[in-house]
Amino acid sequence: MNLIIDADLTNPPSELSVFRDITLYSKVFLDLDVLLECESEHKDIYYYWLKNRGAFDYIDDFVNSDQEHGITIRSSNATITLKCLRVEELNKVIYLLKKNTLYL
Repeated sequence: MNLIIDADLTNPPSELSVFRDITLYSKVFLDLDVLLECESEHKDIYYYWLKNRGAFDYIDDFVNSDQEHGITIRSSNATITLKCLRVEELNKVIYLLKKNTLYL
C-alpha cells in the first residue's frame, strides 16, 4: 500500500521533523511505501531540500499527480487533509493512518 504525500507540505510553515516522524511511522510500523507527489521539474529541488535536512530517509520515490493510488496527504482532495504538517497535527495524522490501514 502507498502513502502519497504532497511535496508542498514539506515547505514552511510545515515542520520537517513532523514530516520525518510521519514518514518513519508509515514506513516502519505500517509497512507503507512512502511516495512524494510533485511536478517532474521540482523533484531535484525537493530531493536536495529534504536530503540536506535529514528528512529523506523514509521516502521511496517521487510521483506525479494521479500516477499512483493509496492513502493521500494533501491540502485538499485527500484521505487526510491538512494545511501544513505541525506538531499539533501529528497524533491526528498517525491515528488516521492507522485507521486507514487497519483492514489491509
